[in-house]
Amino acid sequence: MDGGITVTAKKPTLALINVMMDGDYQFDEEIPLGVGMIASYLRQNEFPVTIHQCLASQGPEQIELAGKVGASAYGFQLNIVNYQNVLAVVQKIKAHNPKAFIVLGGPFLAALAEPILKNEPLFDAIVVGEGEETMLDLMEKLTEADGGEIDLAAIPGILWRNEEGNIVKNGQRPLIRDLDILPFPARDFLKDSLNHDKVDGGLLESLRIITSRGCVANCNFCAVNFYSKLQKGKLWRGRSAKNVVDELEHLVETYDAHVVNFSDSSFDDPGKKGKERTRDICNDIIDRGLKISAKVYMRADSMLEDEDEDLLRLWKKAGIDVLIVGAESGSDLELEFYEKRADLFENNKIIERIRKLDLFYLRTGMIMFGPNSTLGTLRENIDFMKEWDLADNPTLVSNALMLIRDSKLYDILKEEGRVHDGDNPWDLPKYDWLDPLAKRVGAHWDGIEGRFPVANKMNNVQTETENLFTRLLNPMNAHALDQVHDCYLNVKSRYMSLKKEFNVIQHEYFHRVLNMVEDNSSDEDLEKSGQAFFGNIYQEWYPRYQILHDELMGEFERAELSLSGLVFKNFASAMVKDGTERV
Repeated sequence: MDGGITVTAKKPTLALINVMMDGDYQFDEEIPLGVGMIASYLRQNEFPVTIHQCLASQGPEQIELAGKVGASAYGFQLNIVNYQNVLAVVQKIKAHNPKAFIVLGGPFLAALAEPILKNEPLFDAIVVGEGEETMLDLMEKLTEADGGEIDLAAIPGILWRNEEGNIVKNGQRPLIRDLDILPFPARDFLKDSLNHDKVDGGLLESLRIITSRGCVANCNFCAVNFYSKLQKGKLWRGRSAKNVVDELEHLVETYDAHVVNFSDSSFDDPGKKGKERTRDICNDIIDRGLKISAKVYMRADSMLEDEDEDLLRLWKKAGIDVLIVGAESGSDLELEFYEKRADLFENNKIIERIRKLDLFYLRTGMIMFGPNSTLGTLRENIDFMKEWDLADNPTLVSNALMLIRDSKLYDILKEEGRVHDGDNPWDLPKYDWLDPLAKRVGAHWDGIEGRFPVANKMNNVQTETENLFTRLLNPMNAHALDQVHDCYLNVKSRYMSLKKEFNVIQHEYFHRVLNMVEDNSSDEDLEKSGQAFFGNIYQEWYPRYQILHDELMGEFERAELSLSGLVFKNFASAMVKDGTERV
């Protein structure tokens, strides 16, 4: 069938151009897992694929360089903030290669695919869902076309534009059932990375890795399962323990990498079988003697049985140091609204268990502000955070819900007439708040890391210091702990006292803002209060945190110790520059 696209190359080549903005990546050599997976899968099937980094935030010359890349077809992964820069690169490509085939993909495209394709004629097709098999099918059709017209209608899993200019949505492609058949993602630039420790040459950056796809929960603000439901098959699929540890071993032996970020929706999925899978992964890591330090995401309603403490200890023994627990709220009303599986009792129980073990850096997911927030739920949230010494962190205290179009919550609010989509497909939707008083409080805290750079510095130094504390307890770093033991204990004791003190101070300030809003204080008075706190108070307290961080790091430098198993660089989203504007 006529797809309306002509390609002249007899042996098509694919250029995957990764257009990155500040906050979308941790370091220049990082390739998104989706891009890396497609590259390695096509290479395994003998298609020539090149990957190119376009660090768009570094200036317009990056767009120019990306626009000069030569290929038959070009692939781009869209995210929340890079659309306009992707378009700029495509305009450059089409200027010198008018018949280039342009295909987009990415997890934020499901609801936007049709309007983007309809409004932008430079884009030829959009992949919806998992990209490996669809991109292989596309490259095979380009090969068959041999310079003629491509049969786009025969490729499941894409949207495309026919000769009449109409958008055609092809049928679904089944989800990949066995993830073990996929090759490890391409990591083309790691060997050239300059981010190596001067002591042992190990890579200082954390590498993302996934052990599964999908999720067993249905939180209504998340879209992971919406994307999975675009294709037929089981929503959650896990790699075998052996396959996961094979990749870890490859990363350690090939790149001397030690810090990894397990980017699964939840490492402990699905239920009891999932916890046993993590046991198998950890035992295999230990049996192979792999030295890693890992961060994982986990849910609040697992690891609640007494015997789970032994499993958590095994996680630590295998090198898992950082736990991101999806608590989201300290209010049962909000937990029910967001359709969380865990309730407040379970949130408290899992945090208490992790804190009692004192083995991990605990970071909780928190939606402090959302469309149904009230002064009451905000008080519950900040009190919950104070109880667990979490209220010292500016990011957690100020975090507001970012509404995603492909989420169930978007549909709920849309039906209630509370969503404003903006003029362009790439604009983030905004939402109306039910409670105008809560909205005023949210506006006071919104975007503080952009409005007050010291707040971002505070978040970073807190995160880096607490990461350092927990990673020193990793078995692979026992030799380092021995050499800095006294300094570590001294600095940690002083840091925890500082943390508890500022936890109280910020908790009190949050309540002060709530009371000011409830008493109908003027916007001018609220602004003065914010300038005094985020300006003066933060400027006073940030150096106290930084001094302790630098003291411990200085001890490492004097002892000439390696940091390749310890450094986890915190980074902020690009959204922090302007906040996430609400209506």
